[in-house]
Amino acid sequence: EVSPSGWPPVCNRLRMLLISDIHTGIFLRPKTLSTIVTSLMELHPDVVGVAGDLVTGNVSEVVPFLDALAPLACARLGAWGCMGNHDYIGGDPEELRKHLEGIGLRILRNESVRLTHSGTNVVLAGIDDLVMGQPDWTAVTAQHGIPHLLLAHNPDHFYEAAARGVPLTLSGHTQGGQIRLPHRPPVIRQSRFCLDEGAYAFGASLLVVARGLGSVGLPWRWGADPEALLVDIVAPPTDAR
Repeated sequence: EVSPSGWPPVCNRLRMLLISDIHTGIFLRPKTLSTIVTSLMELHPDVVGVAGDLVTGNVSEVVPFLDALAPLACARLGAWGCMGNHDYIGGDPEELRKHLEGIGLRILRNESVRLTHSGTNVVLAGIDDLVMGQPDWTAVTAQHGIPHLLLAHNPDHFYEAAARGVPLTLSGHTQGGQIRLPHRPPVIRQSRFCLDEGAYAFGASLLVVARGLGSVGLPWRWGADPEALLVDIVAPPTDAR
């Protein structure tokens, strides 16, 4: 549960399912992903956010997994995602977007959307990947202003988001290190700001980083188990605003 400063004060609890780094490809079977997605949707999230890296090496890898991903769009406010660095490695990124839009999962690439929850408008945006994409903050804010929620694959977007007044950023990318020895930092650290997993605060802004479902390089995770996060977003107490 998080209470971002700047969250609409009259907005009821918003339940977001955050999934990242699925990494469809040779290390994942459609049946396995289908079982995971089905169980996650039993949590009845209001909205689903997919924080990038749906594929590992080529956009075509997602095709056998589309049926498994389709239930995500059953969330009341829909399923939305952003692009990750692996989504650019092979093939045409627009092909990936079209495949996902065909099952109701819309990728926000420097775009925003206005969602209505309990009679209140909540702006959700997705910014392009920091490494392989072309992030454009002007485009992100052009239609609906500063978003309340930002999907940003790379958590290193966070400090820029905070400087722009984004209340809550949701990220992945790090796999939590994927392999972590006890009481040690990740063997391979994906965030230059050491934003490896969990929740962070800077100024009036919050960041939540999910370890993600899949793996990269090796089909092995140790000390950083795969995860999806159910994030309950509530307005801060009146005396905190």
